[in-house]
Amino acid sequence: MNTEAANIIVQGFLKGGFDVYDALLSQSFSYESNASEETNEDAVSSALEAAPIIMKAKIIGGGGAAVLLTLEDASKIVTLTTGDKAEVKDALDDGDMGTLKEIADGAIGGGVANLSELFGEDVETESIEVQIGSGDGSELVAYLGEGVVLTSFSFSADPDFDGKGYFLHSAALEDRVPPSLTGAEEALVSDDEMKDILSGFSPEEEVDRMGGGAMPDNLDVILGIELTATARLGKVEMPIHEILNLGPGAIIEVGHLVDEPVELLINDHLVARGDVVVVDEKFGLRITEIISQKERIESLR
Repeated sequence: MNTEAANIIVQGFLKGGFDVYDALLSQSFSYESNASEETNEDAVSSALEAAPIIMKAKIIGGGGAAVLLTLEDASKIVTLTTGDKAEVKDALDDGDMGTLKEIADGAIGGGVANLSELFGEDVETESIEVQIGSGDGSELVAYLGEGVVLTSFSFSADPDFDGKGYFLHSAALEDRVPPSLTGAEEALVSDDEMKDILSGFSPEEEVDRMGGGAMPDNLDVILGIELTATARLGKVEMPIHEILNLGPGAIIEVGHLVDEPVELLINDHLVARGDVVVVDEKFGLRITEIISQKERIESLR
């Protein structure tokens, strides 16, 4: 289980789901989730004994998600759709289950839609089902797929609606969480790879400043990476009051002399200098000074 990814899925799904509950039931729900943990059939069976009402969905592309509610909470949700007061029922009839299915379609759809927004890609359900569980967790575990993660949560709404439930998802969903959300983005070049690359250079064999000479073979691992090149005319620090007074026609001195070369930066690292030229009515930069290839690679750290 990826703890960071699991937490993002839980929070994203619950937020989307309870936003729909708020709209459908004219309530303002608050909720709080507990720590997630990778689970097994016995633990799911225990959860089903406490919360036997299952709202589950298969996710296109693999995996699934499910919400377990107690009979008391499910009946309160059903009665809220037909009246102003949440009431407890001893059992749910076919009409109640039909109402729950409509609510599940919206709530699970809202949860999945929120995950789509977080992930930056379409997350869609293959099917949504509502049923009363038998207390055997093996069927639900098989439905969700490998690596089922269980998270308990509580929720409340005025007046006097305090509930609890369980959210389950499969590990396949965690694989779809972007690394940028979990803080697990890998560096373009690891320290070991950088050491390997730089080992191909020595003071006696330094590459010619104008680009001649052979590169070490293992440099190929980074040659396809795209970096941002910026031509910097100059820079200056300004107090906030001067920035607020800027307008059309204002002139800013950037501390750059007319005959000084312009700096070329790669990913905000200085690698060369040159003169501004015009090529086909567009500005360009003619390189006049460049640091060694070894120093350029080191500047990318």
